[in-house]
Amino acid sequence: MTNSRITPETPSTAPLDDDAVTMGARIRELRRSRGQTLVQLASATGMSQPFLSLVERGHARLSLASMGRIATEFGVQPGDLLAHRPPRRTTHETTDVVYSADRDRPTVGGGARSVWQLAELPGGLRGVEMFSAETAFTEFGVHDDDEFVYVLAGTLEVGLEAQPGGDVADALIESLAAGGSVTFAAGTRHAWRAAGPEGFRVLVVTAPPAAAAPPVPLPAHPNPHP
Repeated sequence: MTNSRITPETPSTAPLDDDAVTMGARIRELRRSRGQTLVQLASATGMSQPFLSLVERGHARLSLASMGRIATEFGVQPGDLLAHRPPRRTTHETTDVVYSADRDRPTVGGGARSVWQLAELPGGLRGVEMFSAETAFTEFGVHDDDEFVYVLAGTLEVGLEAQPGGDVADALIESLAAGGSVTFAAGTRHAWRAAGPEGFRVLVVTAPPAAAAPPVPLPAHPNPHP
């Protein structure tokens, strides 16, 4: 019988960067708060225990799809696993204000990834800003929220299923430069990558789908430049 466990990325023998260390510490904190062992987390997410141990120590980086599986297991958003928390925010019952702050320049290349938390509504609308220099699709990701992505800088390549259940290697690719945007309905399998080593920066907004209302098909917008 073939082992179906997924090891998303080749681990490093040293901490990758500060973001990887921060993400690993956050995963360890959430796991321990649930009284869960690494073996139990590995079993629940389909990843190997040695690989997750490296992730928790910042020696390996999860793919976006693997982050989604761990976030689902913990009952949090994927961005919560590695997002830089705002240094100053004001939160009321119906509003959340996040103030601007100086940000460290992300390391370009080597699969670097940084995420910054933006304003949110608990249990509802949520925004993050993300930089990534990962240039390869790893696997399709899927989550339970509707998602809007706006490209702020660089070029983002989005991989979409060529057919239901298809492999990411056969993905249909949409290329989006700064100013481009894309939406994904909840449950849509997709993958992201940077078009080049300079990476991309995007604004990502997610929200639970409106379960009470049936989906309304979007009108067709033929590409004027075939």
